[in-house]
Amino acid sequence: MYKVIIVDDEKNIRDRLAQFFPWSEVGFEVAGTAENGVEALELIKQECPHAVLTDVLMPEMTGLELAAEIRTSYPDIKVVILSAYDDFKYAQAAIRSGVKGYLLKPLMKNDFFNVFTKLAEELREDQEVKEVNRVEELMLLDLIKGENLSQYVDHWNQQTQSFRVAIFSFDRLFKEASTFSIRQKITELAAGFWNRYQVPILFYGNSLIVLSTDSKLVSKQNLLSKINLFIDSLRDNLGDLFKDQENFVVGVGNPACTYQEICRSYNEAVYAYSYKYFNEHETVFFHEDLTVDGNRGNQTEIQNFMLDHVNKIENRLMESMKSEGKMSIGDLVNHFFDPYKQIGGLSIAEIRSSCSELIIILMFRFKEKGLSLSSIDQQHVLGRIYEIDSLKELKRWLAQMLETISFDLIHQDKKDVNSYVLMAKEYVKKNYQERITLEDISHRLFLHQAYFSAIFKKETGQNFIDYVNQIRVDKAVQLLKNTDYKIKVISDMVGFQSHSYFNKVFKNETGVTPVVFRRQ
Repeated sequence: MYKVIIVDDEKNIRDRLAQFFPWSEVGFEVAGTAENGVEALELIKQECPHAVLTDVLMPEMTGLELAAEIRTSYPDIKVVILSAYDDFKYAQAAIRSGVKGYLLKPLMKNDFFNVFTKLAEELREDQEVKEVNRVEELMLLDLIKGENLSQYVDHWNQQTQSFRVAIFSFDRLFKEASTFSIRQKITELAAGFWNRYQVPILFYGNSLIVLSTDSKLVSKQNLLSKINLFIDSLRDNLGDLFKDQENFVVGVGNPACTYQEICRSYNEAVYAYSYKYFNEHETVFFHEDLTVDGNRGNQTEIQNFMLDHVNKIENRLMESMKSEGKMSIGDLVNHFFDPYKQIGGLSIAEIRSSCSELIIILMFRFKEKGLSLSSIDQQHVLGRIYEIDSLKELKRWLAQMLETISFDLIHQDKKDVNSYVLMAKEYVKKNYQERITLEDISHRLFLHQAYFSAIFKKETGQNFIDYVNQIRVDKAVQLLKNTDYKIKVISDMVGFQSHSYFNKVFKNETGVTPVVFRRQ
């Protein structure tokens, strides 16, 4: 039996629909009833129905609004509209909302049978397709892992001579908007697109895996054209989510001649899409185009390069201490990364490891010299290195890190003062007129929001936003004393987005409202 819920703001109609229609004869059972669209959405969460029969005109949320919400959040649920209005505009709106039927009140049994018999058949067909897809997904999962391969000896016919794995990684997209509906839409689009080429697909983690097969070699040119067409389809159907090319990346493995080698092509695709770390402006990476282990120096050579530049950076930081920060920190970062270009072919893990070693060795050496780096939390620093997902961002972060170390070295007479807090305060004093949030300043300092909030509170005894408001009120006090600007203008000048909020904060800080303060 398939489950249906009934939605209508009139109780007698709900009861009649639930009790007097032969639901079991068309393969359904009534799982519950709701008085309006809002109540229906709560019931949907609880019952997970296969279908919804809803009235059009209801308080709080109309039937058409409910249908649109179901289409977005629960695309597998079928919706049937019930209306007292035989009006073309309602039928048009219903079609746009993806409904499966438009019935008129009073509902006749013949109409009921016609619509819900077809709906049950459609649900059965959907279920069969899902079962086929599930078998295909399990097979693809085994193939990319290289497991249970003996099960698939008879699956591939003799004409299949070539396989190639492409991975569409949506890690960055789901960091920003990790919702079931987006994933569902991508899956539907992918199935519709790749099925025409008889290509199996699998959503695995935050990635869509595509296994291209052909009787001849799956060429780069042929596969790239399909990949670009699919990317265009994502952009056309999901708009802003895919306009930013940083939101997704595609890695493609080398061709495999047998299904036993699909696992190798998959691993190559994983390696290929990791190259987004080095080139954030590219979207599609083919493993065959990448420089891999051929020209790499040995571990001793890498270590010697790293230690040599640790010494150079340490010396430059000590010179910066003597010159009170007049030397360029940006040059230090470039000097650190330049030698690795000469070695070539380093992995992301090795780049991150080198940055970790650089920070650890610098901290150890300065500690040996009795110099304090009060702003550096080793555990936080090492964790941050492995969270950054592009080389460009890592360089920016390392420059910020060396600035912080330089700041600590220059201000050795203030050993207990955290330089992140000092830099944040300095930023607020210069930019109090602008919009400043805890999230903004944390991002600027390359710190976790919670971590920065904790160290600021520990250092100053107040929350960061309270400090921002304090600076703004201090500036407002000066303007109230020394100018004739209207209070609302002053509120805008010192960075408050709301005049009423300015009045509230000002009174909290000074004990009186801005109007009373000016009259004193």
